[in-house]
Amino acid sequence: GMSPYGDPSAKVKIMGKDQMAATEEESEIIAPSEPFPTYQTYAFQTEIKRGRFSIVRQCREKVSGKTLAAKIIPYLPEDKQAVLLEYQVLRKLHHTNIAQLKGAYVSPRHLVLIQEMCVGPELLHSLALRASYSEVEVRDYLWQILSAIEYLHAHNILHLDLRSENMIVTEPNLLKLLDFGNAQFYAQDKVITMDKCMDYVETMAPELLTEQGALPQTDIWSVGITAFIMLSANYPVSSDAACEFLRMTRKGKVKLTRCYAGLSGGAVAFLQSTLCANPWGRPSASECLQSLWLQETGLDNRQQALVTFPTTKLRNFLTDREKKRGLLCSKYGLMIAQ
Repeated sequence: GMSPYGDPSAKVKIMGKDQMAATEEESEIIAPSEPFPTYQTYAFQTEIKRGRFSIVRQCREKVSGKTLAAKIIPYLPEDKQAVLLEYQVLRKLHHTNIAQLKGAYVSPRHLVLIQEMCVGPELLHSLALRASYSEVEVRDYLWQILSAIEYLHAHNILHLDLRSENMIVTEPNLLKLLDFGNAQFYAQDKVITMDKCMDYVETMAPELLTEQGALPQTDIWSVGITAFIMLSANYPVSSDAACEFLRMTRKGKVKLTRCYAGLSGGAVAFLQSTLCANPWGRPSASECLQSLWLQETGLDNRQQALVTFPTTKLRNFLTDREKKRGLLCSKYGLMIAQ
């Protein structure tokens, strides 16, 4: 369920030397809002994941022995301020459904973010591992995602990469939002464009493909896409070409007929509102959380639990998605560790 908003996160520690680069280059202390209380060091261990812009490795805090995750982001000098934005976002966040920043340091070549270790499958894989699942389980995950998004938007932060790959389900069924590499601070007079990653057109909001740029409602579109996939094992619009995708979404070509049979009226209404082509027609995260569908209990809840979705179709969807992901890795000369 939704956690109450927490206080700002504990003071984040900025480390001294770039241990990942294995050089003697001196690192720069990023000026925090308050002085750091201690100076911790970390032992880096196995690689967990490799992406286009970063590597994630398991690490251990030497003093406490605690296992954490280190996100190592190489950068060029001209990109430094853009790369530091992820740190500046994460240091402000403290929420049950967001992976917590524990420390950070920067060298002339790398930014290293030390975060809590989130162990578990990504969101869609957590469902695919079961024989079947129900609308009630989908609602529970959406509640947790929207709780985190409501918190981010209250702090004028947009995530802008709300895909299942960036959501981990830990025990006991707690969802954690990861990867703030695309996150931006939002202001009404600021136009936020997304030049960095245009490879996932089928999950992008229509306004990202125009000069309008990103808005808080852009994250809501992504939540709607995630909800649609959980309730259909399909994308609402199928097109890898940005121009064709934009044309279809503007025409309202979101195909609810692709969804599983037996969905409640509340589920259908949620998909229709969050996947509105006009961003101003979408609800806010707070309005989503207040919707009757996400708040329903009692008899209707039991009825929805009776309608289950077998996971064969979802597993096939994930297999196809991983093939595309593999092609992207080849395109950029990378292999993402699964």
